[in-house]
Amino acid sequence: MNKLSKQQNSVSIAKALPNTTLKEIAIYNAHLTEKKLKEFSTKEDLMLLNSLLVRWANYVGVDTPEASQLNMLSNFIKEHFPTFNATDIKECINLLTNQTLDTDAEHYGKISPIYVSKVLKAYQEHKNNVVFKVRDNLQKLKEAEVVPIADEDRIANFKKLLTIAKDENNQGLTYIDSGDSLYNFIKHNRLMPITKNNLDQQLIDEALEYGNKLYIELRKKKVTETVIKNQSFKRVSDMEFEKKDLISKYAREYVVNKFLLKMDLNELLQKINIEMLKY
Repeated sequence: MNKLSKQQNSVSIAKALPNTTLKEIAIYNAHLTEKKLKEFSTKEDLMLLNSLLVRWANYVGVDTPEASQLNMLSNFIKEHFPTFNATDIKECINLLTNQTLDTDAEHYGKISPIYVSKVLKAYQEHKNNVVFKVRDNLQKLKEAEVVPIADEDRIANFKKLLTIAKDENNQGLTYIDSGDSLYNFIKHNRLMPITKNNLDQQLIDEALEYGNKLYIELRKKKVTETVIKNQSFKRVSDMEFEKKDLISKYAREYVVNKFLLKMDLNELLQKINIEMLKY
């Protein structure tokens, strides 16, 4: 994810996000936009991390590590917590000082790698929970903001889809019913004998035969590609797990194209109403 898209996905502090604190939003935004510790490479980066370690020592009441010890701890944190950022370290120190971080880590008078690791692992769990919470709340907010499509627009869009499908069918092409939109429309409105109470067994048999035929053709194509490209035959064998779903998918497309073949487009376009699209 590039910097621009990260910024676009961050949360405005002024934005009302239910059940979310400003501190949690700050952690989430820093997770998306701030420089990761694994990217720290300059002298200024090292000085920043070292200064945070000095703050850590002061806040928990232990002696400030020597310069060499600070550098060692900084490199240790970069290596073992590469996705953290400076805000993470600051927040971890604050939580630790306020005794609100869920950890039983003891420093025993000095900041050691073992102590640092134990504390940061506790913070990692805290951060994961925060990021998940904010992301979940954002998703709920976006879903609440979605404006439903007006009935007239939905009808107009479906009429366009139906017209395109009929046009392809008239050209002798097989219409690919992505998402089973037309099939579900046909089934919902009982426009073909495919429901339990109105079943044409001959049509079902034809559809399944067609689906099986296309599955076999697809499998042969995969085998040929595998041989030519000297690939693993696992791709071919994996198709067995999808066999039933693929045959059913092709069978549904057979029904859709049979329907398109006999459908009077103008007559159906005049009949379509919103109730016919509620499936």
